[in-house]
Amino acid sequence: MNARMLWLLLACASIAHAARILAVLPTNTKSHYAMYGRLIDALARRNHTLTVITHFTMKNPPDNVEEINLAGTIPEITNNLTKQQTSLKPDAMRNLEEIMKECVHACDVVSQNPAVKALVNSSKKYDIVIIEVFGSECFLPFGNRFNAPVVGILSSVPLPWVNEQLGNPEGTAYIPAYMMGFGQRMNLWERFANTVAVIFAKISYKIMSQIPSQAIADRLFGPGPKLETLAQNYSVVLANSHFSINEVRPLVPALVEVGGLHLDNSQVLSKDLKRLLDNSHEGVIYWSFGSMSRIETIPSDKLAPIFRAISELPQTVLVRMDRQLLSSNLTVPDNVYTMKWIPQYKTLCHSNVKLFISHGGLLGTQEAVACGVPMLIVPLYADQALNGQAMSNRGVARIISLRDSTTNSWRETFHDLLTNIKYKEKALKLRDIFLDRPMSPMETGVYWIEYVIRHKGAGHMRSPALDLSYTQYLLLDVFILSVAITSAVIYILHKLFRYLCTRCIRWCPKTIVLEKTLFRRNISIIHCFLWIIYKMKTD
Repeated sequence: MNARMLWLLLACASIAHAARILAVLPTNTKSHYAMYGRLIDALARRNHTLTVITHFTMKNPPDNVEEINLAGTIPEITNNLTKQQTSLKPDAMRNLEEIMKECVHACDVVSQNPAVKALVNSSKKYDIVIIEVFGSECFLPFGNRFNAPVVGILSSVPLPWVNEQLGNPEGTAYIPAYMMGFGQRMNLWERFANTVAVIFAKISYKIMSQIPSQAIADRLFGPGPKLETLAQNYSVVLANSHFSINEVRPLVPALVEVGGLHLDNSQVLSKDLKRLLDNSHEGVIYWSFGSMSRIETIPSDKLAPIFRAISELPQTVLVRMDRQLLSSNLTVPDNVYTMKWIPQYKTLCHSNVKLFISHGGLLGTQEAVACGVPMLIVPLYADQALNGQAMSNRGVARIISLRDSTTNSWRETFHDLLTNIKYKEKALKLRDIFLDRPMSPMETGVYWIEYVIRHKGAGHMRSPALDLSYTQYLLLDVFILSVAITSAVIYILHKLFRYLCTRCIRWCPKTIVLEKTLFRRNISIIHCFLWIIYKMKTD
């Protein structure tokens, strides 16, 4: 390495390490913040100075981290499985609308926080702003307010409106929509439904999220650029996806996959839990529906068949739930061990864990893949059907419907997953593919954030597609021009051939009457050629 190269590397490092970062993370979901929080920790360890707006504060924040505490302002989002849905809307449509309502509500509450208002009116300066990207973009004006580039962080696969904001190709023919449980090889009807779902999602986002978010942003920041304009100026969006377990899709440079960012090797098993896992010689089945879905609220008529099937298994079944909240008419099998909280990633990677019963959340799915554990997926809402289908297509999981399941269906599924060695073999193969990267997800995320800092927003990564109208992007103008040129050429040739045909047959007096009769009837070019050939032969 020559002296100039060393100097450039040191200069880049010094710029990155001197950055002042504002992280606006209004999510009140523990599972999502597990991803965001690890990124904040990594940036803090690299000596960046951070201001973090969050519901989940650090126990002992370092000196270079200042937190604006939102805890208690919004109840944590949970999904009570006893909740009855009476709407006639499809589940995908209803779930999408609920997510947007929750995100807009969170924006409204956070925007009224005195500390957040004080930050907006402060004289602080930041080199970069990190914004959570999901169901609302009301805090995007922070970038404009501090004249700093914006990096988005997304806890899911790229959403339809995010693709549009970045100029990323949608590919509805082979990329399933966020709320649709399709695979990448869709039939005609699925491709039609998938395309309609993407269009519906974009329209819904505009009406249900972007318009009310604009009102909240104007109230907090005052008049300024529209959110839809600011959203087209993300420097980078870090998406919690990876082609090995999600969809193979084209990506513009500003959309970077960091699937597995939340994987935490520092987790520690308690003594009791470690003893249970070590001593379960028949193996362990781990059952968790994540931090948002409470297993103990599953209706008794649906939970009882599951317990009956579990009671017949020789394995120990470790369940994340509060046993005291179960209905009194339910009998918990003897082989079930319950805990209110379990370090999931560390547990899944234990050698005795044979199966993971999951609702198909993306974070839990990534943890199971990273540990090489087969899955039994019970999709409940949001993108869980999509994740379940992706795992099923890769041969590492089976899907079962909570609504339609019976003891026999659970029994048969357990038997297949636990006795068919192909699931474990494919899970281990998928693990190797998922983890085989030039940099870890965390290193990738930190690298691109510091890349944006070093290059003052990295505007060179912005897609030119964002500067095109729909007519230009869809090549409708090219199509219209092509039709016009083709029509003009055909018209000119038609006129030319009519003229030539007339000149070729006029020399014969006997044909004049016939010629007038034919052309009065507007003969075709083919007729003209046939007439010329006939005359040539007769002559």
